[in-house]
Amino acid sequence: MIMQADLSLLPSPGRTDISENALFGSAKTLEGYLSYADRIQLSLKRAKAIIDAHALTVHDIETLTRAFWDVHTDHAMAMDTGAGTLVAIQLNLVAGTLVKYLKDSPYVQSLMDDVLSFNVLAHYCLTEVGHGLDAINIETTGTLLPDGGFELHTPHSGAAKIMPPTSPCGIPAIGIVFAKLIVKGQDYGIRPFLLPLNDGKAMMPGITAKLLPPREGPPPLNHSITSFNRVKLPRHALLGALGSHVEDKIAIRANHINTIWRTAVGALALAGSCITTMDRSAYIAGRYSQRRTVGLPDKSRVPILTFRTQHKPILTTLAQAFVAKEFFKVAIVKFADEATDLRVRQAWSTIVKATLVEHSKTATLLLAERCGAQGLFAYNEMCSMHSSLLGLSTAEGDVLGICIRLVSELLQERYHVPLSTHPTDLLALHEQGLLAENRAILAQISGHRSADFNNLVLPKSEHIVRAIGHRMAYDAAVDAGLDPKITELYLATAVKFDSAWYCENADLPRHVQDARENEAICAALPCLDEWLVRTGVECYSQVPILSEKNWATFVEGLEEFGSDLGEC
Repeated sequence: MIMQADLSLLPSPGRTDISENALFGSAKTLEGYLSYADRIQLSLKRAKAIIDAHALTVHDIETLTRAFWDVHTDHAMAMDTGAGTLVAIQLNLVAGTLVKYLKDSPYVQSLMDDVLSFNVLAHYCLTEVGHGLDAINIETTGTLLPDGGFELHTPHSGAAKIMPPTSPCGIPAIGIVFAKLIVKGQDYGIRPFLLPLNDGKAMMPGITAKLLPPREGPPPLNHSITSFNRVKLPRHALLGALGSHVEDKIAIRANHINTIWRTAVGALALAGSCITTMDRSAYIAGRYSQRRTVGLPDKSRVPILTFRTQHKPILTTLAQAFVAKEFFKVAIVKFADEATDLRVRQAWSTIVKATLVEHSKTATLLLAERCGAQGLFAYNEMCSMHSSLLGLSTAEGDVLGICIRLVSELLQERYHVPLSTHPTDLLALHEQGLLAENRAILAQISGHRSADFNNLVLPKSEHIVRAIGHRMAYDAAVDAGLDPKITELYLATAVKFDSAWYCENADLPRHVQDARENEAICAALPCLDEWLVRTGVECYSQVPILSEKNWATFVEGLEEFGSDLGEC
Protein backbone atom coordinates (compact mmCIF):
# COMPACT_ATOMS: atom_id res chain seq x y z
CA MET A 1 0.00 0.00 0.00
CA ILE A 2 1.47 3.34 -1.01
CA MET A 3 0.94 6.35 1.21
CA GLN A 4 0.19 9.34 -1.00
CA ALA A 5 -0.58 12.74 0.40
CA ASP A 6 -0.82 16.34 -0.63
CA LEU A 7 0.44 18.51 2.19
CA SER A 8 1.06 21.60 0.12
CA LEU A 9 -0.55 23.74 2.80
CA LEU A 10 2.27 22.89 5.18
CA PRO A 11 5.73 24.49 5.08
CA SER A 12 8.82 22.55 4.12
CA PRO A 13 11.03 21.60 7.07
CA GLY A 14 14.28 23.45 7.46
CA ARG A 15 17.22 23.65 9.80
CA THR A 16 15.67 26.00 12.29
CA ASP A 17 14.63 26.37 15.89
CA ILE A 18 11.86 23.83 16.40
CA SER A 19 9.87 26.35 18.45
CA GLU A 20 9.73 28.65 15.41
CA ASN A 21 8.96 25.96 12.84
CA ALA A 22 5.40 26.29 11.55
CA LEU A 23 5.21 22.51 11.19
CA PHE A 24 4.77 22.39 14.96
CA GLY A 25 2.43 25.36 15.34
CA SER A 26 0.17 26.47 12.51
CA ALA A 27 -0.54 22.88 11.50
CA LYS A 28 -2.21 22.08 14.83
CA THR A 29 -5.79 22.76 13.76
CA LEU A 30 -5.25 21.32 10.30
CA GLU A 31 -3.84 17.98 11.45
CA GLY A 32 -7.08 16.91 13.12
CA TYR A 33 -8.73 16.81 9.70
CA LEU A 34 -5.90 15.09 7.86
CA SER A 35 -6.38 11.63 6.43
CA TYR A 36 -4.42 8.71 7.88
CA ALA A 37 -1.92 8.88 5.02
CA ASP A 38 -1.52 12.66 5.27
CA ARG A 39 -1.04 12.46 9.02
CA ILE A 40 1.85 10.06 8.49
CA GLN A 41 3.37 12.44 5.97
CA LEU A 42 3.16 15.25 8.52
CA SER A 43 5.02 13.15 11.09
CA LEU A 44 7.67 12.36 8.48
CA LYS A 45 8.16 16.07 7.77
CA ARG A 46 8.40 16.80 11.47
CA ALA A 47 10.91 13.99 12.00
CA LYS A 48 13.05 15.47 9.22
CA ALA A 49 12.82 18.91 10.87
CA ILE A 50 13.91 17.54 14.25
CA ILE A 51 16.84 15.64 12.78
CA ASP A 52 17.97 18.63 10.72
CA ALA A 53 17.70 20.97 13.70
CA HIS A 54 19.93 18.79 15.90
CA ALA A 55 22.35 17.71 13.16
CA LEU A 56 23.95 14.88 15.14
CA THR A 57 27.30 13.49 14.06
CA VAL A 58 28.67 9.96 14.12
CA HIS A 59 30.68 11.00 17.18
CA ASP A 60 27.52 12.10 19.01
CA ILE A 61 25.82 8.79 18.37
CA GLU A 62 28.81 6.57 19.05
CA THR A 63 29.93 8.22 22.30
CA LEU A 64 26.49 9.27 23.56
CA THR A 65 27.28 12.96 23.89
CA ARG A 66 24.91 15.37 25.59
CA ALA A 67 23.75 16.44 22.13
CA PHE A 68 22.50 12.88 21.56
CA TRP A 69 20.44 12.88 24.76
CA ASP A 70 19.15 16.40 24.08
CA VAL A 71 17.33 15.16 20.99
CA HIS A 72 15.19 12.90 23.14
CA THR A 73 14.21 15.67 25.57
CA ASP A 74 13.28 18.08 22.77
CA HIS A 75 9.69 19.28 23.13
CA ALA A 76 9.09 18.50 19.47
CA MET A 77 9.46 14.79 20.27
CA ALA A 78 6.50 15.02 22.66
CA MET A 79 4.45 17.35 20.43
CA ASP A 80 4.29 14.65 17.77
CA THR A 81 5.19 11.26 19.18
CA GLY A 82 4.89 9.71 15.73
CA ALA A 83 7.74 11.92 14.57
CA GLY A 84 9.53 11.25 17.85
CA THR A 85 9.34 7.51 17.27
CA LEU A 86 10.81 7.85 13.79
CA VAL A 87 13.65 10.04 15.10
CA ALA A 88 14.48 7.63 17.93
CA ILE A 89 14.60 4.66 15.56
CA GLN A 90 16.65 6.54 12.98
CA LEU A 91 19.29 8.06 15.27
CA ASN A 92 19.59 5.53 18.05
CA LEU A 93 18.54 2.07 16.94
CA VAL A 94 19.71 2.20 13.33
CA ALA A 95 22.52 4.78 13.26
CA GLY A 96 23.64 3.59 16.70
CA THR A 97 23.93 0.02 15.47
CA LEU A 98 25.62 1.00 12.22
CA VAL A 99 28.43 2.97 13.92
CA LYS A 100 29.81 -0.32 15.26
CA TYR A 101 30.46 -1.47 11.70
CA LEU A 102 31.29 1.84 10.07
CA LYS A 103 35.08 1.49 9.85
CA ASP A 104 35.06 -1.95 8.27
CA SER A 105 32.10 -1.66 5.90
CA PRO A 106 32.14 0.57 2.80
CA TYR A 107 28.45 -0.32 2.40
CA VAL A 108 27.61 1.14 5.81
CA GLN A 109 29.79 4.16 5.07
CA SER A 110 27.85 4.82 1.88
CA LEU A 111 24.54 4.88 3.75
CA MET A 112 25.41 6.64 7.00
CA ASP A 113 25.10 10.21 5.71
CA ASP A 114 21.67 9.45 4.29
CA VAL A 115 20.58 7.92 7.60
CA LEU A 116 21.81 10.91 9.63
CA SER A 117 20.13 13.39 7.28
CA PHE A 118 16.87 11.40 7.00
CA ASN A 119 17.23 11.04 3.25
CA VAL A 120 16.31 7.40 3.75
CA LEU A 121 13.87 6.04 6.28
CA ALA A 122 15.61 3.50 8.51
CA HIS A 123 13.94 0.61 10.34
CA TYR A 124 15.02 -1.76 13.11
CA CYS A 125 13.41 -5.15 12.57
CA LEU A 126 14.00 -7.29 15.65
CA THR A 127 10.82 -8.56 17.28
CA GLU A 128 8.48 -10.98 15.57
CA VAL A 129 4.80 -11.83 15.84
CA GLY A 130 5.75 -14.78 18.03
CA HIS A 131 8.79 -13.33 19.80
CA GLY A 132 8.87 -10.07 21.73
CA LEU A 133 10.64 -10.18 25.10
CA ASP A 134 12.18 -13.49 24.05
CA ALA A 135 13.76 -11.98 20.93
CA ILE A 136 16.76 -14.22 21.54
CA ASN A 137 14.54 -16.96 20.06
CA ILE A 138 13.58 -15.21 16.80
CA GLU A 139 13.10 -17.54 13.83
CA THR A 140 13.86 -15.41 10.76
CA THR A 141 16.87 -16.98 9.06
CA GLY A 142 19.79 -15.62 7.10
CA THR A 143 21.40 -18.60 5.38
CA LEU A 144 24.90 -18.47 3.86
CA LEU A 145 24.82 -19.40 0.17
CA PRO A 146 27.62 -21.08 -1.81
CA ASP A 147 28.40 -17.81 -3.63
CA GLY A 148 29.06 -16.03 -0.31
CA GLY A 149 25.75 -14.18 -0.24
CA PHE A 150 22.76 -14.88 1.98
CA GLU A 151 19.12 -15.85 1.77
CA LEU A 152 16.83 -14.01 4.19
CA HIS A 153 13.65 -15.93 4.93
CA THR A 154 10.56 -15.87 7.15
CA PRO A 155 9.79 -19.56 7.79
CA HIS A 156 6.20 -19.05 8.97
CA SER A 157 3.75 -16.28 9.86
CA GLY A 158 4.77 -16.23 13.53
CA ALA A 159 8.30 -15.29 12.47
CA ALA A 160 7.22 -12.17 10.57
CA LYS A 161 8.63 -8.90 11.90
CA ILE A 162 6.04 -6.75 13.65
CA MET A 163 5.77 -3.02 14.40
CA PRO A 164 8.44 -1.29 12.26
CA PRO A 165 6.60 1.05 9.81
CA THR A 166 8.05 -0.56 6.70
CA SER A 167 5.23 -0.02 4.18
CA PRO A 168 6.11 2.54 1.46
CA CYS A 169 5.44 6.17 2.37
CA GLY A 170 7.29 8.18 -0.26
CA ILE A 171 10.83 7.92 1.14
CA PRO A 172 13.19 5.04 0.25
CA ALA A 173 13.53 2.74 3.25
CA ILE A 174 16.31 0.52 4.53
CA GLY A 175 16.26 -1.82 7.49
CA ILE A 176 18.47 -3.64 9.92
CA VAL A 177 16.86 -7.07 10.03
CA PHE A 178 17.87 -9.47 12.78
CA ALA A 179 17.96 -13.14 11.87
CA LYS A 180 19.57 -16.42 12.85
CA LEU A 181 22.72 -16.82 10.77
CA ILE A 182 22.76 -20.35 9.36
CA VAL A 183 26.07 -21.67 7.99
CA LYS A 184 26.17 -25.24 6.64
CA GLY A 185 23.17 -26.14 8.76
CA GLN A 186 24.60 -24.71 11.97
CA ASP A 187 23.14 -21.81 13.95
CA TYR A 188 25.77 -19.06 14.30
CA GLY A 189 23.55 -16.88 16.45
CA ILE A 190 21.41 -13.80 15.89
CA ARG A 191 23.01 -11.34 13.52
CA PRO A 192 22.03 -8.03 11.90
CA PHE A 193 21.57 -7.75 8.12
CA LEU A 194 21.35 -4.38 6.36
CA LEU A 195 19.20 -4.21 3.24
CA PRO A 196 16.81 -1.98 1.25
CA LEU A 197 13.15 -2.59 2.10
CA ASN A 198 11.35 -0.37 -0.40
CA ASP A 199 11.99 2.48 -2.84
CA GLY A 200 9.32 4.71 -1.34
CA LYS A 201 6.66 3.41 -3.71
CA ALA A 202 6.93 -0.39 -3.74
CA MET A 203 8.54 -3.10 -1.63
CA MET A 204 11.70 -4.79 -2.82
CA PRO A 205 11.28 -8.21 -4.50
CA GLY A 206 10.48 -10.95 -2.00
CA ILE A 207 9.57 -8.53 0.80
CA THR A 208 5.96 -8.07 1.89
CA ALA A 209 4.57 -5.49 4.31
CA LYS A 210 1.03 -5.79 5.65
CA LEU A 211 -0.24 -2.50 7.04
CA LEU A 212 -1.67 -2.77 10.55
CA PRO A 213 -4.74 -0.68 11.46
CA PRO A 214 -3.73 2.58 13.17
CA ARG A 215 -3.27 2.71 16.93
CA GLU A 216 -5.94 4.71 18.70
CA GLY A 217 -4.78 7.86 20.44
CA PRO A 218 -1.28 8.87 19.38
CA PRO A 219 -0.28 10.29 15.99
CA PRO A 220 -0.46 7.34 13.59
CA LEU A 221 2.44 5.52 12.00
CA ASN A 222 2.27 2.89 9.29
CA HIS A 223 3.13 0.01 11.65
CA SER A 224 3.39 -3.16 9.61
CA ILE A 225 3.97 -6.91 9.61
CA THR A 226 6.97 -7.61 7.40
CA SER A 227 7.90 -10.94 5.80
CA PHE A 228 10.83 -12.10 3.66
CA ASN A 229 10.41 -14.81 1.04
CA ARG A 230 13.87 -16.19 0.25
CA VAL A 231 15.32 -12.74 -0.37
CA LYS A 232 18.82 -12.92 -1.84
CA LEU A 233 21.37 -10.60 -0.22
CA PRO A 234 24.98 -9.77 -1.12
CA ARG A 235 27.83 -10.64 1.25
CA HIS A 236 28.08 -7.09 2.56
CA ALA A 237 24.50 -7.22 3.88
CA LEU A 238 25.75 -9.09 6.95
CA LEU A 239 27.00 -6.60 9.53
CA GLY A 240 30.18 -7.91 11.12
CA ALA A 241 32.26 -11.04 10.63
CA LEU A 242 30.80 -14.45 9.89
CA GLY A 243 31.86 -15.80 13.28
CA SER A 244 31.32 -19.41 14.31
CA HIS A 245 28.87 -21.78 15.93
CA VAL A 246 28.50 -21.31 19.70
CA GLU A 247 26.72 -23.69 22.08
CA ASP A 248 27.45 -22.07 25.45
CA LYS A 249 24.21 -20.43 26.62
CA ILE A 250 25.99 -17.69 28.56
CA ALA A 251 28.06 -16.78 25.50
CA ILE A 252 24.95 -16.83 23.29
CA ARG A 253 23.13 -14.46 25.64
CA ALA A 254 26.17 -12.17 25.91
CA ASN A 255 26.40 -11.99 22.11
CA HIS A 256 22.68 -11.23 21.88
CA ILE A 257 22.89 -8.40 24.42
CA ASN A 258 25.90 -6.95 22.62
CA THR A 259 24.20 -7.19 19.22
CA ILE A 260 21.06 -5.36 20.36
CA TRP A 261 22.83 -3.01 22.81
CA ARG A 262 21.18 0.07 21.34
CA THR A 263 17.84 -1.09 22.73
CA ALA A 264 19.24 -0.43 26.22
CA VAL A 265 20.39 3.00 25.05
CA GLY A 266 16.93 3.53 23.60
CA ALA A 267 15.17 2.58 26.83
CA LEU A 268 17.07 5.32 28.66
CA ALA A 269 16.69 7.82 25.82
CA LEU A 270 12.94 7.28 25.63
CA ALA A 271 12.72 7.75 29.39
CA GLY A 272 14.12 11.23 28.79
CA SER A 273 11.10 12.04 26.66
CA CYS A 274 8.90 11.26 29.67
CA ILE A 275 10.35 14.35 31.36
CA THR A 276 9.19 16.54 28.50
CA THR A 277 5.78 14.87 28.64
CA MET A 278 5.46 15.70 32.35
CA ASP A 279 6.51 19.30 31.71
CA ARG A 280 3.98 19.68 28.92
CA SER A 281 1.04 18.06 30.69
CA ALA A 282 1.63 20.10 33.87
CA TYR A 283 2.00 23.33 31.90
CA ILE A 284 -1.12 22.79 29.79
CA ALA A 285 -3.26 21.74 32.76
CA GLY A 286 -1.79 24.52 34.90
CA ARG A 287 -2.46 27.34 32.47
CA TYR A 288 -5.93 26.01 31.69
CA SER A 289 -6.71 25.78 35.41
CA GLN A 290 -5.65 29.39 35.91
CA ARG A 291 -8.03 30.74 33.28
CA ARG A 292 -10.97 28.35 33.74
CA THR A 293 -13.37 29.65 36.41
CA VAL A 294 -16.40 28.35 38.28
CA GLY A 295 -19.03 29.97 40.48
CA LEU A 296 -22.68 30.90 40.83
CA PRO A 297 -24.11 33.44 38.34
CA ASP A 298 -24.68 36.05 41.06
CA LYS A 299 -21.32 35.64 42.74
CA SER A 300 -17.72 36.17 41.76
CA ARG A 301 -16.05 33.32 39.94
CA VAL A 302 -12.80 31.66 40.98
CA PRO A 303 -10.20 29.76 38.95
CA ILE A 304 -10.49 25.99 39.27
CA LEU A 305 -6.81 26.09 40.23
CA THR A 306 -8.02 27.23 43.66
CA PHE A 307 -9.13 23.71 44.54
CA ARG A 308 -6.70 21.23 46.08
CA THR A 309 -7.95 18.54 43.73
CA GLN A 310 -6.77 20.69 40.82
CA HIS A 311 -3.44 22.16 41.95
CA LYS A 312 -2.19 19.07 43.80
CA PRO A 313 -1.61 16.88 40.68
CA ILE A 314 -0.15 19.86 38.80
CA LEU A 315 2.35 20.64 41.57
CA THR A 316 3.15 16.96 42.04
CA THR A 317 3.86 16.51 38.34
CA LEU A 318 6.05 19.61 38.24
CA ALA A 319 8.07 18.38 41.23
CA GLN A 320 8.47 14.97 39.62
CA ALA A 321 9.60 16.55 36.36
CA PHE A 322 12.22 18.74 38.07
CA VAL A 323 13.54 15.81 40.09
CA ALA A 324 13.51 13.61 36.98
CA LYS A 325 15.75 16.09 35.16
CA GLU A 326 18.44 15.71 37.84
CA PHE A 327 17.98 11.94 37.86
CA PHE A 328 18.38 11.81 34.09
CA LYS A 329 21.55 13.93 34.20
CA VAL A 330 23.16 11.47 36.61
CA ALA A 331 21.89 8.42 34.74
CA ILE A 332 23.23 9.37 31.30
CA VAL A 333 26.71 9.93 32.76
CA LYS A 334 26.68 6.60 34.62
CA PHE A 335 25.24 4.77 31.64
CA ALA A 336 27.85 6.10 29.21
CA ASP A 337 30.75 5.04 31.46
CA GLU A 338 32.25 2.07 29.63
CA ALA A 339 34.31 1.16 32.72
CA THR A 340 31.08 0.22 34.51
CA ASP A 341 29.80 -3.37 34.43
CA LEU A 342 27.51 -3.70 31.40
CA ARG A 343 24.79 -5.21 33.60
CA VAL A 344 24.86 -2.19 35.92
CA ARG A 345 24.61 0.14 32.93
CA GLN A 346 21.55 -1.80 31.79
CA ALA A 347 20.18 -1.56 35.32
CA TRP A 348 20.39 2.24 35.16
CA SER A 349 18.42 2.17 31.91
CA THR A 350 15.76 -0.11 33.38
CA ILE A 351 15.37 1.83 36.62
CA VAL A 352 15.08 5.22 34.94
CA LYS A 353 12.62 3.98 32.35
CA ALA A 354 10.40 2.17 34.87
CA THR A 355 10.33 5.18 37.20
CA LEU A 356 9.74 7.94 34.67
CA VAL A 357 7.24 6.01 32.57
CA GLU A 358 5.09 5.49 35.67
CA HIS A 359 5.39 9.14 36.72
CA SER A 360 4.42 10.38 33.27
CA LYS A 361 1.62 7.86 32.64
CA THR A 362 0.02 8.76 35.96
CA ALA A 363 0.45 12.49 35.32
CA THR A 364 -0.98 12.58 31.80
CA LEU A 365 -4.01 10.48 32.71
CA LEU A 366 -4.82 12.42 35.88
CA LEU A 367 -4.22 15.86 34.37
CA ALA A 368 -6.28 15.02 31.29
CA GLU A 369 -9.14 14.14 33.64
CA ARG A 370 -8.68 17.41 35.51
CA CYS A 371 -9.29 19.28 32.26
CA GLY A 372 -12.73 17.72 31.84
CA ALA A 373 -14.07 17.35 28.32
CA GLN A 374 -11.10 19.31 26.93
CA GLY A 375 -8.76 16.59 28.18
CA LEU A 376 -10.41 14.04 25.91
CA PHE A 377 -9.21 15.58 22.66
CA ALA A 378 -5.86 14.92 21.03
CA TYR A 379 -5.56 18.57 19.99
CA ASN A 380 -4.92 19.40 23.66
CA GLU A 381 -2.20 16.74 23.71
CA MET A 382 -2.60 15.12 27.14
CA CYS A 383 -4.68 12.07 26.20
CA SER A 384 -2.57 11.66 23.08
CA MET A 385 0.62 11.78 25.14
CA HIS A 386 -0.81 9.20 27.54
CA SER A 387 -1.63 6.84 24.66
CA SER A 388 1.89 7.32 23.32
CA LEU A 389 3.33 6.42 26.72
CA LEU A 390 1.55 3.07 26.56
CA GLY A 391 3.61 2.36 23.45
CA LEU A 392 6.78 3.83 24.92
CA SER A 393 6.50 1.51 27.93
CA THR A 394 6.82 -1.49 25.60
CA ALA A 395 9.40 -0.02 23.19
CA GLU A 396 13.05 -1.01 23.62
CA GLY A 397 12.08 -3.50 26.31
CA ASP A 398 8.68 -3.87 27.95
CA VAL A 399 8.84 -2.24 31.39
CA LEU A 400 7.50 -5.28 33.23
CA GLY A 401 9.83 -7.66 31.41
CA ILE A 402 13.00 -5.68 32.05
CA CYS A 403 11.97 -5.13 35.68
CA ILE A 404 11.52 -8.88 36.20
CA ARG A 405 14.99 -9.54 34.84
CA LEU A 406 16.58 -6.81 36.97
CA VAL A 407 14.88 -7.85 40.21
CA SER A 408 15.78 -11.51 39.65
CA GLU A 409 19.43 -10.58 39.23
CA LEU A 410 19.53 -8.14 42.16
CA LEU A 411 17.89 -10.60 44.54
CA GLN A 412 20.45 -13.23 43.54
CA GLU A 413 23.15 -10.57 44.14
CA ARG A 414 24.76 -11.13 40.77
CA TYR A 415 25.63 -7.43 40.89
CA HIS A 416 24.54 -4.33 42.80
CA VAL A 417 23.27 -0.91 41.83
CA PRO A 418 24.97 2.14 43.40
CA LEU A 419 24.12 2.68 47.06
CA SER A 420 22.21 5.70 48.31
CA THR A 421 24.07 8.91 49.10
CA HIS A 422 21.46 9.41 51.84
CA PRO A 423 21.19 5.89 53.31
CA THR A 424 19.17 6.87 56.39
CA ASP A 425 16.47 8.77 54.49
CA LEU A 426 13.01 7.28 54.07
CA LEU A 427 13.25 6.29 50.42
CA ALA A 428 16.59 4.53 50.96
CA LEU A 429 15.14 2.60 53.90
CA HIS A 430 12.17 1.64 51.74
CA GLU A 431 14.43 0.33 48.97
CA GLN A 432 16.58 -1.63 51.43
CA GLY A 433 13.50 -3.03 53.14
CA LEU A 434 11.89 -4.31 49.95
CA LEU A 435 15.09 -5.94 48.73
CA ALA A 436 15.71 -7.59 52.11
CA GLU A 437 12.12 -8.80 52.33
CA ASN A 438 12.24 -10.43 48.92
CA ARG A 439 15.72 -11.89 49.38
CA ALA A 440 14.30 -13.60 52.46
CA ILE A 441 11.51 -15.05 50.32
CA LEU A 442 14.04 -16.27 47.74
CA ALA A 443 16.09 -17.95 50.48
CA GLN A 444 13.07 -19.97 51.58
CA ILE A 445 11.99 -21.25 48.17
CA SER A 446 13.58 -23.46 45.54
CA GLY A 447 15.08 -20.75 43.35
CA HIS A 448 14.27 -17.93 40.99
CA ARG A 449 12.71 -20.25 38.41
CA SER A 450 10.30 -21.84 40.88
CA ALA A 451 6.52 -21.50 40.99
CA ASP A 452 6.82 -19.74 44.35
CA PHE A 453 9.13 -17.09 42.88
CA ASN A 454 6.70 -16.66 40.00
CA ASN A 455 3.78 -16.26 42.40
CA LEU A 456 5.35 -14.28 45.24
CA VAL A 457 8.11 -12.13 43.73
CA LEU A 458 7.50 -11.49 40.04
CA PRO A 459 4.25 -9.52 40.61
CA LYS A 460 6.25 -7.10 42.78
CA SER A 461 9.08 -6.56 40.29
CA GLU A 462 7.95 -3.18 38.96
CA HIS A 463 7.17 -2.00 42.48
CA ILE A 464 10.68 -2.90 43.67
CA VAL A 465 12.39 -1.27 40.70
CA ARG A 466 10.38 1.92 41.11
CA ALA A 467 11.30 2.02 44.79
CA ILE A 468 14.94 1.97 43.73
CA GLY A 469 14.17 4.65 41.15
CA HIS A 470 12.42 6.92 43.64
CA ARG A 471 15.45 6.70 45.92
CA MET A 472 17.93 7.35 43.11
CA ALA A 473 15.89 10.27 41.78
CA TYR A 474 15.59 11.83 45.23
CA ASP A 475 19.33 11.37 45.86
CA ALA A 476 20.15 13.04 42.54
CA ALA A 477 17.85 16.00 43.25
CA VAL A 478 19.12 16.57 46.80
CA ASP A 479 22.75 16.19 45.72
CA ALA A 480 22.15 18.73 42.94
CA GLY A 481 20.88 21.26 45.47
CA LEU A 482 17.34 21.39 44.10
CA ASP A 483 14.89 23.64 45.94
CA PRO A 484 13.75 21.81 49.13
CA LYS A 485 10.15 22.70 48.25
CA ILE A 486 10.56 20.44 45.22
CA THR A 487 12.40 17.60 46.94
CA GLU A 488 10.05 17.57 49.94
CA LEU A 489 7.01 17.37 47.67
CA TYR A 490 8.66 14.58 45.67
CA LEU A 491 9.45 12.72 48.90
CA ALA A 492 5.92 13.08 50.26
CA THR A 493 4.45 11.83 46.99
CA ALA A 494 6.87 8.90 46.74
CA VAL A 495 5.97 7.78 50.25
CA LYS A 496 2.29 7.64 49.25
CA PHE A 497 3.16 5.18 46.45
CA ASP A 498 3.66 2.53 49.15
CA SER A 499 1.81 4.00 52.08
CA ALA A 500 1.35 0.66 53.85
CA TRP A 501 5.09 -0.08 54.01
CA TYR A 502 5.80 3.19 55.78
CA CYS A 503 2.94 2.55 58.21
CA GLU A 504 4.35 -0.88 59.02
CA ASN A 505 8.09 -0.17 58.98
CA ALA A 506 8.78 3.55 59.43
CA ASP A 507 6.27 4.53 62.12
CA LEU A 508 4.43 6.77 59.65
CA PRO A 509 0.68 6.26 59.99
CA ARG A 510 -1.50 7.54 57.19
CA HIS A 511 -2.54 10.72 58.96
CA VAL A 512 1.13 11.67 59.37
CA GLN A 513 1.80 10.95 55.70
CA ASP A 514 -1.20 13.08 54.75
CA ALA A 515 -0.04 15.91 56.99
CA ARG A 516 3.45 15.88 55.47
CA GLU A 517 2.05 15.87 51.95
CA ASN A 518 -0.29 18.73 52.83
CA GLU A 519 2.61 20.72 54.28
CA ALA A 520 4.68 20.13 51.13
CA ILE A 521 1.85 21.20 48.83
CA CYS A 522 1.11 24.32 50.87
CA ALA A 523 4.79 25.28 50.68
CA ALA A 524 4.90 24.69 46.92
CA LEU A 525 1.63 26.38 45.93
CA PRO A 526 2.98 29.97 45.91
CA CYS A 527 5.65 28.77 43.47
CA LEU A 528 3.23 27.29 40.95
CA ASP A 529 3.37 30.07 38.39
CA GLU A 530 7.15 30.28 38.64
CA TRP A 531 7.41 26.52 38.19
CA LEU A 532 5.16 26.60 35.12
CA VAL A 533 7.46 29.18 33.52
CA ARG A 534 10.46 27.08 34.51
CA THR A 535 9.26 24.17 32.39
CA GLY A 536 10.11 26.17 29.27
CA VAL A 537 6.98 24.86 27.56
CA GLU A 538 5.50 28.26 26.69
CA CYS A 539 7.47 28.61 23.45
CA TYR A 540 6.72 25.03 22.45
CA SER A 541 2.99 24.66 22.95
CA GLN A 542 0.08 26.36 21.26
CA VAL A 543 -2.71 23.97 22.18
CA PRO A 544 -6.20 25.53 22.06
CA ILE A 545 -6.99 25.50 25.80
CA LEU A 546 -3.88 27.44 26.80
CA SER A 547 -5.48 30.84 26.19
CA GLU A 548 -8.59 32.59 24.91
CA LYS A 549 -6.64 33.68 21.84
CA ASN A 550 -5.56 30.12 21.06
CA TRP A 551 -9.11 28.87 21.52
CA ALA A 552 -10.57 31.55 19.25
CA THR A 553 -8.01 30.78 16.54
CA PHE A 554 -8.71 27.07 16.85
CA VAL A 555 -12.50 27.47 16.62
CA GLU A 556 -12.15 29.79 13.62
CA GLY A 557 -10.38 27.00 11.75
CA LEU A 558 -12.96 24.30 12.47
CA GLU A 559 -15.20 22.88 9.79
CA GLU A 560 -18.55 24.64 10.10
CA PHE A 561 -22.09 23.51 9.34
CA GLY A 562 -25.15 25.75 9.20
CA SER A 563 -28.72 25.86 8.01
CA ASP A 564 -29.56 25.89 4.32
CA LEU A 565 -32.14 28.58 5.10
CA GLY A 566 -31.12 32.20 5.12
CA GLU A 567 -31.38 34.30 8.25
CA CYS A 568 -34.78 35.91 8.92
